[in-house]
Amino acid sequence: MKSIFALGAKSKDSLQDLNPCFIETALRIRLVEVMFLELFSLGKMNGTVHTCVGQELSAVAVGQFLNGNDWVTSNHRCHGHFISKTGNWKGLVDELMGLESGVCGGIGSSQHLYAKGFLSNGIQGSLLPVGTGIALHQKLSKKQAITVSFLGEGTLGEGIFYEAINLASLHQVPQLFVCENNFYSQSTPQSNSIAGSIIERAKSFGVETFECNTWEANKLFDIVEKAVNYVRAGKPAFVNIKTYRLNAHSKGDDDRDKKEIEYFNSVDPLNLLLEKDFWRDKKIEIEKEIRQHIESADQTKTQIVNYCQDQLPRKTEQSIVKIKNSKKLMVQALNEAYAKALSNGAFLIGEDIMDPYGGAFKVTKGFSEKYPHQVFPSSISEGGMVGLSIGMALMGSQSYTEIMFGDFMTLTFDQLINNASKMYHMYNFQVNVPVRIRTPMGGKRGYGPTHSQSLEKFLVGIDNVLVIALSSLQDPTTSVGELEQFMCPAIILENKLDYGRVLWQENGLYKIHKEDKPFGGIILTPIDYEPTFTIVSYGETARHIADNLQEFFEETDEFAELVCITQLHPIDMSLIIRSVDKTRKLIIIEDGSTNFGISAEILARLTESGQVMECSKRLGSAPYPIPSVKELELQVLPTIDSLITEVLKLKMETNID
Repeated sequence: MKSIFALGAKSKDSLQDLNPCFIETALRIRLVEVMFLELFSLGKMNGTVHTCVGQELSAVAVGQFLNGNDWVTSNHRCHGHFISKTGNWKGLVDELMGLESGVCGGIGSSQHLYAKGFLSNGIQGSLLPVGTGIALHQKLSKKQAITVSFLGEGTLGEGIFYEAINLASLHQVPQLFVCENNFYSQSTPQSNSIAGSIIERAKSFGVETFECNTWEANKLFDIVEKAVNYVRAGKPAFVNIKTYRLNAHSKGDDDRDKKEIEYFNSVDPLNLLLEKDFWRDKKIEIEKEIRQHIESADQTKTQIVNYCQDQLPRKTEQSIVKIKNSKKLMVQALNEAYAKALSNGAFLIGEDIMDPYGGAFKVTKGFSEKYPHQVFPSSISEGGMVGLSIGMALMGSQSYTEIMFGDFMTLTFDQLINNASKMYHMYNFQVNVPVRIRTPMGGKRGYGPTHSQSLEKFLVGIDNVLVIALSSLQDPTTSVGELEQFMCPAIILENKLDYGRVLWQENGLYKIHKEDKPFGGIILTPIDYEPTFTIVSYGETARHIADNLQEFFEETDEFAELVCITQLHPIDMSLIIRSVDKTRKLIIIEDGSTNFGISAEILARLTESGQVMECSKRLGSAPYPIPSVKELELQVLPTIDSLITEVLKLKMETNID
């Protein structure tokens, strides 16, 4: 800490040549923050608060060089950034008091703020790649605007920072990463949490770097101006601002050495300035203004109308229409479907999607050549590229991200759960995030434990995220096109084995129909016989069953009606209920293991609706990692053979003819 103590010694009179407007903004930020702590102690605020007392000049220095088209992404310690960028301190106060007049209607509170040009989130580093996406949009739209992304030095322990700054450098976007280095990660001193040099980290990605501190105000403003101007010229940069947090991490959890805190209070530029009569009087004036606002705001009550809503399709109509597929490979049909989305202005990012390679499974073949300004390569950065896509989606683009294997979706969960799924609600319905994540699931290709999983049950549990599973039983162009109707985030599941199949063709034994609604399910019904058994599945497994329905009849003496659900979340029950009403016998097959899975949800909903069944069964993969050896793989994954075995066992156990 020696260097920071030496910097603090340079703070005396460092504000004397600074524009008084900047000083007043910094003072107002401090007094608002102090008032928040008082209001919390009086029980007039919920949750927590992370004040930036001691760090205000950092926010002011950055904010004063920004314009109305610029964006700021921030973190849990965001109040100073918000006031400096928007000037709306009253809306901030109202937000933390839980009032309808708050910037997010009181919903987001301290850490989750949104205004045009500003957004914050409490997850460390979460918005850094989102800022990269916003900056990429700014670059493509040629608005001469920039994005500033604030982070604390503790966030340098998060991998998402490196994904974001790497993508920013690769695509040369106008993004300024501002590290507010206050030398503590909550209670942990920097020496115990950050190894090596902060500035060298940024330099290693080929971005321009700057360093300054909040005790030498004139130098701070000069260097920040140079950094902003550099970024505005079209390249990313990183500035390390050394500073010190005078208050606790949040409301009262401060274990730092009291003498150290006393020292930095004694050399704090604003504290020194308040020794002068003019600024003491100004402090009293601002405090009075803040208190008057709070007193008037305290009379207002929160009025949240219809908060419990989502953006997901929930139509229950059951109009059934016949479908007929053209004779083409599923991969070709997908290529055409996504090409149509790109022709309508969609954006696409992914690993190895550029021509001539065209993606691991060739779904994106030809895209980068035809749409060079809409298709972007990514580093191996699943979380980073999803975050970037979220940023593009926030700016109005329908953004597609290809995750090469479904197994890698686990690396996207922070962005999906803490950003994409929550922004619509936590920002009081002021934003939409029409991001689309597409990925191939499934086994039967010998790829082994980390490239063969079906993780649907982990995805369908994410609120306010649409999940659809495409199948070669139907031309995917319909479902992909229907996505344009919805502004919610969506996950599109494809299947590796299904890519090489020709779209299903009628064989004279079964007729195929679908529900006439977005993402309506598909139903295969015997042409000459009444169905006696309902089979429910999705994706490639549904296609596998459809191709073997004759064998199913020969072995079980049951005429199956196959329901292939397209919409997994929110689960679409209409065709299932329609079929079970007729057959009273049901087996549900999911690609993953059945524990806490999709089949369990379907059975629970049938039970809750009072559905009467003679028998029912769940079938899925065995609850073990998927082996690469073909013979073992087929033992683990559900197949027509395992389906027949389970149905025969079920009939024997329940004594059903």
